[in-house]
Amino acid sequence: MPLPRYGAIDIGSNSIRLLVSEIDETGATRDVVSSRQVVRLGASVFREGRVSDSAMTRALDALGVMAEEIRNHGVLGIRAVGTAALRDAANREDFLGRAAGLLGAPVETVSGLEEARLVHLGVQARWPQGKRKVVVADIGGGSAEVILSESGHIAEAVSKPVGAVRLTEMFLKKDPPEAREVARMEKYVEERFSGLMERIKHAQPERMIVTSATGAVAVCAANNIRRTRRDEADKLAATARQIGNLYRSLVTQDVVGRRGVTGIGPRRAEIVVAGVAVLNDSYN
Repeated sequence: MPLPRYGAIDIGSNSIRLLVSEIDETGATRDVVSSRQVVRLGASVFREGRVSDSAMTRALDALGVMAEEIRNHGVLGIRAVGTAALRDAANREDFLGRAAGLLGAPVETVSGLEEARLVHLGVQARWPQGKRKVVVADIGGGSAEVILSESGHIAEAVSKPVGAVRLTEMFLKKDPPEAREVARMEKYVEERFSGLMERIKHAQPERMIVTSATGAVAVCAANNIRRTRRDEADKLAATARQIGNLYRSLVTQDVVGRRGVTGIGPRRAEIVVAGVAVLNDSYN
């Protein structure tokens, strides 16, 4: 008898992700399908306050492909959620209705704190930390969630509007970015996290776990791992000094130069400066 399969779709500000997993009788899961499409849903939202027609078309096309994958793999149930871009979009309901029609299932927008809870739940499911005290960070396209976790429970969680796409749209107009643009962005990020990082340092966590594509890119670049081997970067470490050195290098390069950095893909190179700026602030 085939094992039951369930799906999850994350409609993010930069990309849309699909995961289909099957569950055995012990409750253990095995991934059957994992796919991702960059649609930059948030770019128009953070500029204009709404999902543009072109961004909506890209996103709905991606969801149509994923709906077909879901049908082909006999999924019993699916949860589809939108995050920062859809939280901010004036035409959110239009998008959610059209997306639900394609998927044949409701599509909801989750709050920043619910997003943080789900990130923490995913880390505990895939890489439980036992009684350790750790920081979990997810740097998305529209927001960043930072969680202080103690013995597998959330001690503190925040969601801040400092995603890589949002910050790029807000601050980084030149290529390479001008020093004044970078300084304004850094000040904005630092102000958003003011107080939180002091409390986290006082708690003395053992490590930081970063779950996002920004984190994967940074670890790949720090360890000289090509993006085609990104799975090898899972659970590898990067020190605060390595992240700082990477950030200081990236802010001096244009997008062509950033694309030449080991581990950074062509689309990620467009927003990586902002993403690593948030990671660097979190580390320090």
